[in-house]
Formats: sequence, structure tokens, C-alpha cells
Amino acid sequence: MGPMKPLRAVLALFLTLLSMSAAAQALPSPRFDELERRLKIRPEQKEQFDMAVGATKRALLAVGLSLMEMKQKLAEELLKPSPDFGRLFEGADKVFEMHQPLFREAGVEWKKLYAQLDAEQVETAKRFLLDNLGEWGATPFLDQAPAKPKVLPKEAPREWI
Repeated sequence: MGPMKPLRAVLALFLTLLSMSAAAQALPSPRFDELERRLKIRPEQKEQFDMAVGATKRALLAVGLSLMEMKQKLAEELLKPSPDFGRLFEGADKVFEMHQPLFREAGVEWKKLYAQLDAEQVETAKRFLLDNLGEWGATPFLDQAPAKPKVLPKEAPREWI
């Protein structure tokens, strides 16, 4: 069973990188023009909307490029008679750390946009981001969203008083 373990690890790594590459190719493609239409962006919101979308596209593009580089490294290693799969992970943590400022910047821009949106627009934006980026991709931008306001009934139950 010894020789099978490395083969399984390589296969798992290969499949993971392929799926990450596919995800990276899908990430930068949200139709932000569709979001703008759904939000019914008012003229006073337009500039901040464009800032948030631009920052988001930069962050997603950077991640996509990094994942494509990782996929290329995998292909190069697979062509070698004795692949060194450790090479794939060299500096991987640094690659993703270098993208953090881009995601922070995008988060700040979304926070500014959320401040200009009404509650319905915020919920529409959050739903769009989740639908188009998935939970993992949308998290940096959703963290900046205000919590859904709690609406109390017109008449509070006695135990509330």
C-alpha cells in the first residue's frame, strides 16, 4: 500500500489545482453591469459603485493569475521524470498574502458603497456577490456589509416590555 499513497496525494493535488484554476477563471467574470441594473444605482452612488467594482476586479484578477501560475508549475512538474511536488507549495502562502491588501482595499470600497445604499440595495448586492462568487469568493466583500436591520413588530409582545 506504500506506493499508492504518493500517487493518491499527487492525484488529489492535481485535482485540487485544476478545480482552483477553474474557479479562478470563473471568479473574474461576474456581470457587474447586471448588478448595477439590479441595484438601480442612482447618480450619487455611481462613482462609489465603480470604485468597489474596480477594486474587486483587481483582487479577483490577481488571484486568478496566481492560480494559473500554480497550474503551470504543476504541468511542469508532471513532465519531469521525478516530479518535486514540494515545489508547487514553495512560497504559496506568500503569494496569497500579497493579495490580502487588494482584498482589504476592495472591502473598504464595498463598505463605503454599502453606506450609500438602502437596505434593499444592500441585500441585492449581497445576494449577487454570493451567487456570482460563491461563499469563499464573496466573504471579503460581505464582511463589510451592514447587518440586516432588525424590524420589531408594531406592537411589542408583553415579555419585551
